[in-house]
Amino acid sequence: MQKNIKLAYFLTFFRFSWFWLGIWVFYYLRFTNYAGIGLIETIMILTLVITEIPTGAIADLLGKKNTIIASFIFSAIGIYIMAIALNFSTLILSVFILSIGNSLYSGTLEAFVYDTLKQYKLENKYPKIIANIHSIQLISPALCGALGGFLYKFDPRSPFFLSAIFYFVGLIITLFLTEPIVDTIKFSFKNYFLQTKKGLQELFKNSFIKKQTILLLSIGFIVVIFDSMMNNVLGVEFGIKAQYIGIIWAVMYFISAISLQFIPSFLKLFKDNTILTIIGFLIAITSIFSPILGLVFGTISIVYRYALQSIFVSLTSIVINKNTESKYRATTLSTFNMINSLPYVCTAFFIGLLADKFSAKNITLYLGIILIILLSFQFNKKHDLP
Repeated sequence: MQKNIKLAYFLTFFRFSWFWLGIWVFYYLRFTNYAGIGLIETIMILTLVITEIPTGAIADLLGKKNTIIASFIFSAIGIYIMAIALNFSTLILSVFILSIGNSLYSGTLEAFVYDTLKQYKLENKYPKIIANIHSIQLISPALCGALGGFLYKFDPRSPFFLSAIFYFVGLIITLFLTEPIVDTIKFSFKNYFLQTKKGLQELFKNSFIKKQTILLLSIGFIVVIFDSMMNNVLGVEFGIKAQYIGIIWAVMYFISAISLQFIPSFLKLFKDNTILTIIGFLIAITSIFSPILGLVFGTISIVYRYALQSIFVSLTSIVINKNTESKYRATTLSTFNMINSLPYVCTAFFIGLLADKFSAKNITLYLGIILIILLSFQFNKKHDLP
């Protein structure tokens, strides 16, 4: 058990070695504009949506270790192609391959860790361990991204080459994982479709879970847009320079990593849905003030909002894992991620167009208003949140 958990920590570090953190918008703008970035994001999220459920079912049916190995292979290839891209078409191809790797990884390591703990009846340790994993997910890109900003100034492709090397090291580490002994289903196409259907049912299997899923999606829709595009575009619009944006993003990730360590304490003091609702309203408030903020306070708002987003993502993993059977866990997590990404698939290109025309600051204001409306709707429907 200890070996799997320790390896999971190392894998997380190498999987999130984002030397391109912060500078990816500058890199993309070498090939296109904000509308083009929106198109790339649409392709990326659409690929994730199409492959999320299949890869989740594959993880549950063929083994989570094998799925994690495949995710590192696709990610290493994708980031390498991005590093050598000469035109917009090659950039799109790299994003497509990377997205498949992300789908294979999405929820799989978390399900792998939970099943490892469940094998030894230690599920109660999951909130602390997942908080550690998500902290590492932030510390790794913080360290790598701080260096990446300066590397970009020296050679725009070097951050992507370094990430490819780290993914390859992570691939080697995956070979030492031990598949936990949990409920498994023999693979067949019939079981595959049944597995996919069951993953969806797990998110709406009773009245309480249904209400909780709706709450998670109400906040998650907006969080995906901020996390995938808007925070980075706002950094550029607030006037942060390429060589310094990596450092600022590093600080942001470190603060978020520290914030995640308070999750076990929050869960002891408040109900899951209460914490989620508070986080949702705080994210909305930081967004609404964006149009009137300058470089300093604009940067602070991004850092603060990202910490809230990180707590939300960890809580999402905790509540879904807690309420899902082992043999459907990866499928359910992938199903949620797919549904959660759908609005971004439909709007990413148009968000890019609007950002070109009206500025990212104003788009962020409208996203904050939409989030408040969605959360208010939860109360109007008398969902038992707090």
